[in-house]
Amino acid sequence: MSEKTIVNTNARGFAGLIKNLMDPLNANPDFEVKFKKVNKKFLINAPNLHYAAILSVIDGKVKVESVPNKPESNLNKEIIHWDGYISMDSQIFLALAMNRISMMGIIVKWISKKVTMKGILNLLTVLKIFNFLK
Repeated sequence: MSEKTIVNTNARGFAGLIKNLMDPLNANPDFEVKFKKVNKKFLINAPNLHYAAILSVIDGKVKVESVPNKPESNLNKEIIHWDGYISMDSQIFLALAMNRISMMGIIVKWISKKVTMKGILNLLTVLKIFNFLK
C-alpha cells in the first residue's frame, strides 16, 4: 500500500478533532513566522479510536489528514513518512491539549507504557505547536 491510498485528506474521527484544534493556527501570523522553516510530519494515534491523525507542518501552515489505524501496518513509517510518532489514549491526548496534564505526567505515562513515542526530538516541535494553542 502507498500513502496516497490509505491517507484521507478529509480528517475523520480523532483526526477531525485534531483538525478543529489546529485550524486557528493557520490564521495566526506569529505561528506562521515562527514555523516558516519547519517541514515535518507527525503521526498522532489514539488506538482506542478508528482513525489516527497525520499532522503536517509545512512552511508555517498546519494540515491534518486521517489514516485508519487498523491494521497497524497503515501507521508504518515507510508508508506515511512521519518524523515523529505518538500513541496515547484519546483521553490522555485531550488532557494534554487542554493543559490538564503536564509534560512530567506524560513522561510518567510513557514509563508506564500508556504512551508510545518515536522520534522524540522531533516531537518537541509538537509541544511548541501546543504552546501556540494557549
